[in-house]
Amino acid sequence: MAKQKRRSNITSRKHFARLERETLQKRIITISAIIIALIVIGITAFGLIKEGLIDPQQPVVTVGEKEITLREFQTWARFKRFQLVNQYANYYSFMQSFGDESSRSLIENNLRQIQFQLEPFFLGATVMDEIIADVLIRQEAENRGITVSDAEVDKYLAENFFLHFPDGTPTPIPTQEPIATSTLTSLQLTLVPQEPTEEAAPAEEGSTDSEEPEAEEAVTEESDVAPEPTVALPTPTVLSDEAYQTQLVDYLGYINSFAEVTEEELHWMIQADLYQGKLVEALADEIQTEEDQVWARHILVATEQETSQVYERLEAGELFADLALELSTDQGSGAVGGDLGWFGAGQMVAQFEEAAFSLDIGEISEPVESNFGWHVIQALGREVRIISSDRIEQIRQQIFQEWLTETRESTEVVIADNWAEDVPDTPTIPPHLLLPDQ
Repeated sequence: MAKQKRRSNITSRKHFARLERETLQKRIITISAIIIALIVIGITAFGLIKEGLIDPQQPVVTVGEKEITLREFQTWARFKRFQLVNQYANYYSFMQSFGDESSRSLIENNLRQIQFQLEPFFLGATVMDEIIADVLIRQEAENRGITVSDAEVDKYLAENFFLHFPDGTPTPIPTQEPIATSTLTSLQLTLVPQEPTEEAAPAEEGSTDSEEPEAEEAVTEESDVAPEPTVALPTPTVLSDEAYQTQLVDYLGYINSFAEVTEEELHWMIQADLYQGKLVEALADEIQTEEDQVWARHILVATEQETSQVYERLEAGELFADLALELSTDQGSGAVGGDLGWFGAGQMVAQFEEAAFSLDIGEISEPVESNFGWHVIQALGREVRIISSDRIEQIRQQIFQEWLTETRESTEVVIADNWAEDVPDTPTIPPHLLLPDQ
């Protein structure tokens, strides 16, 4: 009996030992699973935190000491995509109203250009340049004491995004002010004969000679008196304040959901436009309203040998204007006898401009080569003239671009190596509006 009891005890010890080992193994497995789960959750959480909080705050470009974060870069890019997608949709809708192939083809070219502009790398590079320019502009504005108020941003938003003018629609400003015509000298009249004016209609029967001086005097007096300016009062706004606020709220909600752009971010980008406009004004504050200009005409041909034929025919007595109409590859000016009108410095290619400004009135240049071909140039006039409003705007933008180029070259700009990987690809053009591949 004692031996049988000893066997039972031995069996029980083995059984408990096995149970303890199994329990320990289960605990190890459970703990390992929990640790693995915690590691996975931790990695996932870190990834989300990194993607949502850490990465967006990393600088994608540093301009001088100013850092632009990935979030700011992506916001600017999404808003630009939003604008391009809307522009595309408007063009597409406009194209549907045309039946002729030529008009549709022209609009299709614009649509394909927008599709190209939406390519992530191209759009990202464009946005990068715009953001760098914005940093430089704001820094220069601060140095000059230029500011943009919240009220100016709100006004810009109302007028340019919604055509809402609380104080009345502004009076249109003429895009081009008339410039006085020069009195031609006898030499210029010889070079460029004027078209004969129509003869005055014969006097009606019954009129007397004594009536004619009165009419002439009346015309003279009227021409000497400047007309009184017409004052155009602002017209009431079509969009009421209440309707504007409703549309504004809807728009802000739309760009937030469609492009992930908040109201604060929209204001930041509007500020960029306003700062640039004010800086352009400041840089061109002392721009001259008059400049030395040349009036010239030319004959453009492909080779230097062809210019020899032009000179031979001119020496033979053929008219410059007739040869320009016949021979010039510049069809625009050739149709009007090669006449290029008046132009100032910086409007023509350097070789052409240098030759034109070196000529006396009536003098014909030696052959001048440019990227367009070979020119035979004749000067028709030279004087100091009032600069047109279009030309002034061109000079203003030229001054600004020169300042921007020079400033960027002298400023340390560091762009992240992997910036192209983070260019947003949304919002996108609706698939049913995409043009088929050519």
